[in-house]
Amino acid sequence: MVSRNIAGASDPNYVKRTGSLVSGPYGSVYVNIGRSADEALLTRYIQANSQNASSSTLAAGLDRLSSLYSADDYSGSPAALIGDLRDALQAYATQPSQGTSAGDAVIDKAVALANALNEGTSQIQKLRADADADIATSVDSINDLLAKFEEVNSSIVNGTRSGADVSDFLDQRDSILKQLSGEIGITTMTRADNDMVIFAETGVTLFEKTARKVSFEPTTAFAPGTSGNNVYVDGVPLSHGTFEQPYGTGRLSGLLQLRDQIAPDYQSQLDEIARGLVTLFSETDQTSSGLPSITGLFSYSGSPDVPADGTLVPGIAGTIRVPSAYIRSEGGSAERLRDGGGPDNNPAYVYNTENAAGFSARLQELIGLVSEPRAFDPAAGAGANLNIIDYSTASAGWLEGKRKAAADNSAYNSTVSSRAEQALSNATGVDINEEMALLLELEQSFQASSRVLTTIGSMLDDLLNAVR
Repeated sequence: MVSRNIAGASDPNYVKRTGSLVSGPYGSVYVNIGRSADEALLTRYIQANSQNASSSTLAAGLDRLSSLYSADDYSGSPAALIGDLRDALQAYATQPSQGTSAGDAVIDKAVALANALNEGTSQIQKLRADADADIATSVDSINDLLAKFEEVNSSIVNGTRSGADVSDFLDQRDSILKQLSGEIGITTMTRADNDMVIFAETGVTLFEKTARKVSFEPTTAFAPGTSGNNVYVDGVPLSHGTFEQPYGTGRLSGLLQLRDQIAPDYQSQLDEIARGLVTLFSETDQTSSGLPSITGLFSYSGSPDVPADGTLVPGIAGTIRVPSAYIRSEGGSAERLRDGGGPDNNPAYVYNTENAAGFSARLQELIGLVSEPRAFDPAAGAGANLNIIDYSTASAGWLEGKRKAAADNSAYNSTVSSRAEQALSNATGVDINEEMALLLELEQSFQASSRVLTTIGSMLDDLLNAVR
């Protein structure tokens, strides 16, 4: 027993074996081998490990979202780029005749802003696709662990019934539970013959006598508005909302929250920024003919129609662009922004009807609109009545607030998990110094017993020789 303890000292899943003398029939005495298991500490570690896995997964995903625009002190964020666009508009308004310099500077800022929103959309959907792939990997891992658990649990039950030593199998089962808790929050119940049942935190059975099937169908491609598929446990759907903890428990919960909640919410905010830009720079009928507004400097997949105020247009941040009619290198002209007419130079939407080189009224109007509050869809979560720059700033603040909360929660849960693991190790692990001391005592006892037996044997030999 002591040799087994010493051999298992370096195994974090090995539980120390203890021996006790037990009286048997007809005055016999034998050594009973037991495990120094602590079910309460193991349960606490499993809970802490699940929470740590979820919060660390969520924190990593939010760090990735934050990195989209956080480089160079957020100089490439939508808020900063809209500010740059406003400043360029102000410079152009002071010298409206300088279309080839001041005007082109405005267009360059607009192109950079549209590209940033396009890239943000692309990266958000890539994160969702990666999370979806990781969910598939997590589900495969859960099924594999449950299959191993079924085999080990069967050996424990059969061994317990036959009176065999099942300590090694119990160690294996605890190890599987630790790994499983990292993937999904679980609770357990032990029945007669050391038989164990595993439940997900929703109460759905993961294992009882046999492993339940956990199924998931990955989504082939993600776009704004695309919903990922559910994870099913024995036919019951799981989503982040089904987990009881504030951030869910288990890596699977963190991935579901990233894919289905955090990333879509941030995408909605980028879409609202893009929709606000399209609306802000739209052009109205100057002939009083009742013609509808059309898109101007910023167009999107639904152009020339202008989206309604305060209503989310899913995916618009991925399709927003500056038409070639405004880009000099593509045959366009920045004066189109100053004069109006839209990308197609429609006379009904021309503001500079006299074609004056010093015309700046339209540019001044746009500068005022940048600072004017407008309606945003409150469902996006960044505000409802703000100007375009304040809304973009609120969106960045929302994301950073989520990231900081997740990072703090991850650090806390990591500490709790580490301490729970240490407490479990202290209570159930092997102290190599203690076991080596015990081994020396056993060796000394064996030597003393050997001397006694040798002496008794010698005395008996002398007695028999005397009788002869």
